[in-house]
Amino acid sequence: MQENDPTNWGAATWMLAVGMSFFGGVVSWYSKLRAGHTRVFNLIELIGEVVTSGFVGLASFMVLSSLNYPVGICAAAAGISGNMATRLLFLIEQTIEKRFASLNKD
Repeated sequence: MQENDPTNWGAATWMLAVGMSFFGGVVSWYSKLRAGHTRVFNLIELIGEVVTSGFVGLASFMVLSSLNYPVGICAAAAGISGNMATRLLFLIEQTIEKRFASLNKD
């Protein structure tokens, strides 16, 4: 149980968790770039994507690690959830906007 405590993680585990999370954000930004949804030199969007992905990916790494999943599974989940982080936030934002729009009609 000691190895699942983030305060006891070594530098390699932290680098793996944060690196996979950030890489998921870079991949997400690059896929938006290829689809034409963003410009190449939009540095603010890249930074926002990476920071959001890093937060969500690191959280998923920590949750899975606390549930005793192997480090490889935790790292893969961090990358995938980092990639999907901004998409999930966009869907939540749309749902909230629709909810408020329906409340305003009443």
